[in-house]
Amino acid sequence: MVCVIHDKKSLKIIAIIYIILSDFSLRQKREKKMEKNRKNIMIISYIMFAYMGIAFLSQGSLKLEMADSFGITTSKLQYLFTVFSTASMITVIANKVFLEMVPLKLEVILSSSFILVGTIFMILTKNINIFMMGLILSGLGIGIYVSLGSYLIINTFTENRNEKLNFLHFSYSISAVITPIIAAALIGISLSWNMVYTTLLIFVIVVIFLALKTDFSGVTHEKDKKNESQPSKWSLKVYLSASMLFLYVFTEMIFSYWIVEYMVNKGAYGGEAKISLSIFWLFIAGGRFIAGKLGHKITVINMIITLLIIALISYFTLMLVQGIWITYIFVGFLGFGFSSLYPSIVALGTEGRKNISPSLMTFIMTSGSVGGIVYSPISGWVNSNFDVMLTMGIGLITTILMLSISFFLKFKKHKY
Repeated sequence: MVCVIHDKKSLKIIAIIYIILSDFSLRQKREKKMEKNRKNIMIISYIMFAYMGIAFLSQGSLKLEMADSFGITTSKLQYLFTVFSTASMITVIANKVFLEMVPLKLEVILSSSFILVGTIFMILTKNINIFMMGLILSGLGIGIYVSLGSYLIINTFTENRNEKLNFLHFSYSISAVITPIIAAALIGISLSWNMVYTTLLIFVIVVIFLALKTDFSGVTHEKDKKNESQPSKWSLKVYLSASMLFLYVFTEMIFSYWIVEYMVNKGAYGGEAKISLSIFWLFIAGGRFIAGKLGHKITVINMIITLLIIALISYFTLMLVQGIWITYIFVGFLGFGFSSLYPSIVALGTEGRKNISPSLMTFIMTSGSVGGIVYSPISGWVNSNFDVMLTMGIGLITTILMLSISFFLKFKKHKY
């Protein structure tokens, strides 16, 4: 009888140990699966931002070849790119609604498919109307990439979030560095701009492949809180930060689009002119990497002011110097000055807020997107009626405006 009781107790202990071990094993498997999904989401976000750099920078680095293939001027081509920027802004704004209604996996795949189909339309036609349709489809997809990349990082990672966000923008910068180099190399071996665009679509295909293998259920969504969703509750700093982001994107896009033509006018050859764009983005990438490592040692507003002073001095000087190589140097300094402005301005606008509502984030990001739209018709009109020197000078004026706003925010910080 004692033996039987002993055996029953042993079996019960063994059963308990088995259940515990099974539960531990299942937890380990779930954790491994979750960690794999988190890594995939991080990689998808980084590739999205990398392709954004490709999409925006290829417009500047390949514009001479594209304009020539359609038999139009670069100014007229710039007007066409306004369609692309407008479409992207529409989906940046609309994505607040999409995030509530569309599963993330489907949204990633659909946005990537829009980019693929749109780019195919662009590269296979000589008809301007079909080319515009391709720009619209690509712009709609890129607009989702713009907002979704940051959203996935913010709502997937709580630890080391700032570091991951810095590397998110770093991936954009790196792609912006290599795009003009790749474009110059492929054009140099007599490939058309169409083939260059086709080659760079590999990034989008990888995003689709990873999305199909990833479970996005671990991405949390923080809905709007009552106060956060009401613009009347936002401080003056939010609106001034949004204005600065508008000016920054406006300035960056003007410089990125027109620097190649500006360098050609200075006497640089096609490849040499494209290298200036790579130098600009190489220094942006380096600056963002440094900011990611050392940015916590300086306040956000002081970082913005320091970077803008560097940018203003560099921009003003490169407009004065004549030599190609000396211009390269100040293009690099300007890139360093611009390096961490985007994430720093966003951080300034959301500073002191523990939870960032979708409405607030959408408002700030939309301000930047508007800058990416209006630069196109404005710079195109100035260039067609005056010259590329004056077109580049617009960016100098907007840099001064950004610095003025940042000084106001620093010295009036207790009054807004």
